[in-house]
Amino acid sequence: MQYWAYMALLRSLHQFHARVGSAVLMNVHTGAILAMVSAPSCNPNQKGSCTAPADYVNNAVHQAFEPGSVMKPFAIAAALASHSVSPSQKFNVYHPLWVGGYPITDDVRHHILNIEHILKYSSCIGTAKIALLTPKRTLYNMYQAVGFGREPPLGLPGETAGVLPPWQSWGVARHATISIGYGVSVTTLQLAAAYASIANGGWYVRPHLFAGEKSQRHRVMPAWVANDLRRWLQSVARPGGTGILAAIPGYAVAGKTGTSNMANGKDGFYHHRTNATFVGFAPGPRPDLVMAVNLRGSHYSWNFGGIEAAPVFRYTMRRALRTLDVAPRCNIGGKFLDIRVPAGSDLHELALKYHSTSRYLEQINHLPSPQALQAGAFFQVPMPLGEKDFCRVQTPAVSRAQAEIWSEGGG
Repeated sequence: MQYWAYMALLRSLHQFHARVGSAVLMNVHTGAILAMVSAPSCNPNQKGSCTAPADYVNNAVHQAFEPGSVMKPFAIAAALASHSVSPSQKFNVYHPLWVGGYPITDDVRHHILNIEHILKYSSCIGTAKIALLTPKRTLYNMYQAVGFGREPPLGLPGETAGVLPPWQSWGVARHATISIGYGVSVTTLQLAAAYASIANGGWYVRPHLFAGEKSQRHRVMPAWVANDLRRWLQSVARPGGTGILAAIPGYAVAGKTGTSNMANGKDGFYHHRTNATFVGFAPGPRPDLVMAVNLRGSHYSWNFGGIEAAPVFRYTMRRALRTLDVAPRCNIGGKFLDIRVPAGSDLHELALKYHSTSRYLEQINHLPSPQALQAGAFFQVPMPLGEKDFCRVQTPAVSRAQAEIWSEGGG
């Protein structure tokens, strides 16, 4: 999983001309970190390979950045948990929202949106309105409870807590902008751990690196809030959502895109350099894994979280789910192929060949164990990719222009 995450991140880093990138893959129930990668990097086994200072930086814990729209679910969680808004409430997002003399706008204009569609279309106006209905201290407590503004617990040299300003210092502008990921900085590890609390039903689970380490957790949001968010965030990775390129054939994916302009150090922003982020978990209804991906400093014309980071998630998560033998939700319509088991084949080889898992093949063929597989026997497998009715949830084949339209500014 470490290898797949690194190769996918490196490819996206080069493709979109980003300066640095990082990704973290984590078990949502135990907090076990299954992959943590940073780019650029080097191979310490090769003499003279590690020459640049950046080669020694773990961007997943050393570099904090303004996350953009991936902060939105936590403002919504705080609002719902405090009953500042109701799950069925709708908001008019047609006109810019003026706060502190500056307009908050959306890349694509909508009219009336419910909370699910605010997340799906990544509406900054809708999220800011929800945040302004929620007490500052309530928002701050939620952000801190899920790990923002707190130093990571891994004990690695140079870890940063990021920046979460105390709620007493918030004016009306900061009250609104933190909810959309500006005026706050976080790390990739913090994002993975925070989204795990949505995926697992409302528990913050302490991330850890060592196998066998005892899990530590505490509740940070009501189960019903986490369940609503988990359901709503699945729409992000469906057609029309900003994270459509994170969709994995056969699996329900939930997540959120984020794109923020990078600060220029002069009280302004670079307009063509971004922090591009995607954080998601799978499989959707009962997630096991969460992954956060960030690419910084891209000045390419497609530098959105939904374009740069989401495919890294898709490539890595798909292979991680198969490695852990998490069966896809395929063949909803009951479409299978009958094959004869080739001589010398085992269940694992067949699972890889037909884009499935050993557990799923055991289940549909009623095998008591993998050893019960017999050469020459008839065997059912899911229809291969590219054939009719393989799965109802498919990653669309899209042109870059379509992807940009669907991403609606990338979130």
